[in-house]
Amino acid sequence: MENLKKSGRMESTSNYCEHESIASLGRTITKRYQKLMFDGIEVCPKCESERETEELEKKESARLNRALFSKNYLTLESKSLFKDKTLIRATFKNYECSPNSEEETNKARAIKAVNQYRSGNKFNTLFHGDPGVGKSHLAMSIIRNMNETDNQDRTCLFIDIDEMLSRVRDSFSNKESIYTERYFIQLLSKVDFLVLDDLGAETGATGTDKKASDYTIRILKGIADSRQDKSTIFTTNLDRESLCRMYDAKTVSRLLRDTYVIKFENTSDKRIRNINF
Repeated sequence: MENLKKSGRMESTSNYCEHESIASLGRTITKRYQKLMFDGIEVCPKCESERETEELEKKESARLNRALFSKNYLTLESKSLFKDKTLIRATFKNYECSPNSEEETNKARAIKAVNQYRSGNKFNTLFHGDPGVGKSHLAMSIIRNMNETDNQDRTCLFIDIDEMLSRVRDSFSNKESIYTERYFIQLLSKVDFLVLDDLGAETGATGTDKKASDYTIRILKGIADSRQDKSTIFTTNLDRESLCRMYDAKTVSRLLRDTYVIKFENTSDKRIRNINF
């Protein structure tokens, strides 16, 4: 209606438009609105007002969708925690592997996991193997692919577990820190796709018999309980038996339910290279 007022001269006509509305006590009332002429075009002011309201609602909905898309898409880079900052650039394309090698096979298996995720299947993926074989790179490649493809409206997150727990420990004495147990449980529970990198590393070297702290188990239990209908990708140097000794066995069972295992047994540490000058 406001647009028509701005468009030119307005005159009354002898025609009317009827509109039904629900009044109190459930009664339907019919109201008649006199049509108006704007620059030779006859319109009903009620119909025009409703049309403009609908257009405004569509524009607002589109604006909110764009804002939500941006927020979801940027979660990976804005909320993730990395010790190795180079991982943010990890993709399937720059994952180095020799032909007919275990790395090539495991890369193909990781790509297969992506295809299953994109088809709507929900399951967990576990990368298991020694340090430096490329577990984190492939895990990041999976969620990078999920973040970049289709409608780009998924929330994806990469969390180095040791870094997360370090920030939680700091929050015990730093009351201004946002990185509390509650913060991480809520954040990690909501995202569509989550990588938990280096499960078990926070207690020390492989082979340790150390038990995880109470707050570590609380966080993992909270995440496990809330992500039963979501997909999580794990990397670890430890086998299931070692993880059960370190954490609560029930929590490990819930974390690793419906798991697609990608195991490195023969791959050497990719980070150790000889440099010649």
